Parts: sequence; structure tokens; C-alpha cells
Amino acid sequence: MAALLRGLRAGGALRAVRGLRELRGAVAAPAAPKPPCSSLTRGFHRAALRLQDETKADNPASSSSSSSSSSSSSYHEHYQAQSAEQDTDTTASDKTEIPNTSYQDQSGEQGEEYETEEQLQARILTAALEFVPMYGWSMEAIGAGAETLGLSSASTGMFYNGGGDLVLHFIAQCNSQLTQILAEQHNQVQLGQAEAKETAVFLRDAVETRLRMYIPYIETWPQAMSLLLLPHNIPDSLKHLSALVDDIWYYAGDRSTDMNWYTKRAALTGIFNTTELVMLQDTSPDFQDTWNFLDNRIQDVVNMASTAKQVQSTGEAVAQGLMGAAVTLKNLTGLNQKR
Repeated sequence: MAALLRGLRAGGALRAVRGLRELRGAVAAPAAPKPPCSSLTRGFHRAALRLQDETKADNPASSSSSSSSSSSSSYHEHYQAQSAEQDTDTTASDKTEIPNTSYQDQSGEQGEEYETEEQLQARILTAALEFVPMYGWSMEAIGAGAETLGLSSASTGMFYNGGGDLVLHFIAQCNSQLTQILAEQHNQVQLGQAEAKETAVFLRDAVETRLRMYIPYIETWPQAMSLLLLPHNIPDSLKHLSALVDDIWYYAGDRSTDMNWYTKRAALTGIFNTTELVMLQDTSPDFQDTWNFLDNRIQDVVNMASTAKQVQSTGEAVAQGLMGAAVTLKNLTGLNQKR
């Protein structure tokens, strides 16, 4: 026991002596500076920690950005796909909306396109006019005209009125040609390229120009007039005649809105019909007797007044003229012969 105590005391003395020596050394020598590597290490360590924290903080943003980018790209792809489908549907609808109106002739070749059946009928009837001197105003002429277009003669089934359709088409075509001529003359006067005609001269020239369109078919025109007198053709015939007379008066400068409007048109209608009948029986060179008759009658229309008495007398004259025209026409066509 005594030995143990001595040992402990000796150890404590040694520690005390060692502590004194360290204290003396610290006082005698200056403290050594801390190596700079330790501070640099701690700085790098802190920077690494901050970088790691920032990386962790940026990861959600980048993931959200990538997801946004992917969603944007997917939306763009969806939009392109939808636009492509719409374009395809639009193209398909356009193709279905445009009808295929072309036809093939008997040889199988592709022909000219026709938008409507009415336009095809007009083409056939126009081609049929070439055969009127040979076949008259008949279905045979219409069939021959259809064949010149490469169509079958069975296409004449579109014309339920037969030769009446051909006559009405020809009258409408002549009226349209005259309207174009009068409109061109009117424009020339407006531009100062031509002088305006007197009303009597203008009416005479217009009626003569219109009647001269019958000359190539004058031999068969009595047949055409007899077709126009059929009950089912009278409404269309009167419509074309009234349109013709109205156009002539319009380009002659008539802008009346009173009873004169009806008086002038009724009188010119009677003059046109009677002159047409005179033309059918005229054998003079270039139908000179017909144009002389027209000169003698046209002045009556120009000098016409607007009183009710004259309107009544004009109407009676027109009615008598039309009745006389019907009788003359029957005599020409042989319909008034006794059986």
C-alpha cells in the first residue's frame, strides 16, 4: 500500500514537472502560425457544401423545366398532328364539294367540263342551229347537234319540248346579241367616239338588226313561229318579246315612268310582229320592201302621245295586228286550209 502511494505521488510529480516545462517553452518561443492549408481546406469544404446545397435546390427546378419542356414538345407534336388531320379533312371536304362535271364522249376521251345541265343543253341547241336548214326546228336537228359534240343522240331526251326548246333558245340568243350591240353603241356615244342617233333612226336600226338575224333560217321560220304559237310556248315567247322591246327602248334613251312607258312598248311590239310577217313574204332583194314598211311605221311610235284615248287605240291596233299576224301565219304554214 505504501509502495502504491509512493508511485502515485511520483507520477503526479512527473506530470507537474512536464507541465512546467511546457509552460516555459510557450513563454520562451513564439506561437507557431497555423498552417494555411487548414484554412484553405475548410474554405473548399464550405464551398463544396454550398455547391451541393445549390445543386439540390436546382434539381427540382431543372426537373420541372425538363417536364415543362417535354410537355411543351408533346403539346407541339399534338398540335402538329391535329393540324395535319384538319388539313386532311379540309382537303377531303374540298374534294367532295367540287363535283366532277366532266363527261366522256363515245370514243372515251375526256371532254370539256359542264357545270350545269342547262349549260350542256345550251351547247347542244347552239350546235343544232347548223342543222335547222336541213331538218327544220325538230328533234332531228337537236340530235345532229349533239353528235357534233361527241354525245349520243339519246341526249335529246333532255329536251321535253322538242323543237320548241330550239326556237326559244335561238330567240334568247338573238336578243342577247342585239343587247350587246346596243350596249356597245351606247358606250361609244358616252365616250364621245360616236354621235347619238335620233330616236326614230335608232329604233329602225335596232329592229332591222334584230330581224336580219332570221335571214339564215328564213325558209324554216314559219315553222318556228307556229311552234311559238303553241299554248305551252306562248308564255316564254311573250317574255322574250317584251324583254327585246324593253331593251330597245332603254338604249334609245326612254326613261318614262307614266303611261307613255306602256304605250311605246305596246306600239313597238306591234311594229316588230307585223314587220316580221312582211319579211316572211318579201321577195325583194335584201328584203328592201320589209325595211321600207318598217320606215313607214316607226315614226308612229316616236310621235305617240300619252293620252288615255291614244293608249286605248294603240292597244286595239296592237291586238288587231297580232290577230292578223296569227291568221297570216296560219296561211303560211298551211294550218288554215280547209279539210
